[in-house]
Amino acid sequence: MIKRSVVNIFTGVCGSIVEENEDDIINTLQKAISCDVDYVELRADVIKDVTSAKVSYIIDKMKSISDIPIILTNRTKIEGGFFQGSEEERIKILSDNACFVEYTDVELSTESTLRQKVIDNANKTIISYHNFNETPSFEYLENIVIKAKNIGDIPKVAVKPQKLEDTFILLKLMMKYRDMVGISMDKIGAYTRVIGPIIGAPITYAAIDSQSAPGQLDIKTTDEIIRKLKY
Repeated sequence: MIKRSVVNIFTGVCGSIVEENEDDIINTLQKAISCDVDYVELRADVIKDVTSAKVSYIIDKMKSISDIPIILTNRTKIEGGFFQGSEEERIKILSDNACFVEYTDVELSTESTLRQKVIDNANKTIISYHNFNETPSFEYLENIVIKAKNIGDIPKVAVKPQKLEDTFILLKLMMKYRDMVGISMDKIGAYTRVIGPIIGAPITYAAIDSQSAPGQLDIKTTDEIIRKLKY
């Protein structure tokens, strides 16, 4: 097993693994190791012909290679993901494997009984909300964060800005709730991905090879900007 070097300069940079097959997932993990990320996100919804057993096998293989904490995600289509099966199948993959990873991401919009299955089996949870159309009002997003905090460990809000002023709504929210993950998408909101860790966000997401979300920066750029601005 490759051990991570101890880095105290910043915490919370997560490299997203968005690959279809085991070999590419492991190759991308190796690249993440070389970048010394704090977390890796395994996007189960991208895996070809994904099953719960396949995800279990891949997680076990990843953990045999590195001790980098894993965030497991199985994103719905409506929130930007690629999962093709039923909602029950999607949740089964998450709930069956939640105990094997450090964090499990489940959408706030998930039906409450299904969502609770994941929460009950998880070590820790990220309760996420994605809006690829707009940035709702501060009051609306604050309600989302409060609901997420009440049922999980880390709230995550990712929204699409139509103008620069929209990004200020998210920034205000992140200043009030320092323990949340906040992302304003696209190039116009890319700065929020590095501001987050500076003001206390536990995680920010960065691309290892391919972007997993609009406006996502690569790990090297994210790392360099945070180091320069925070210290």
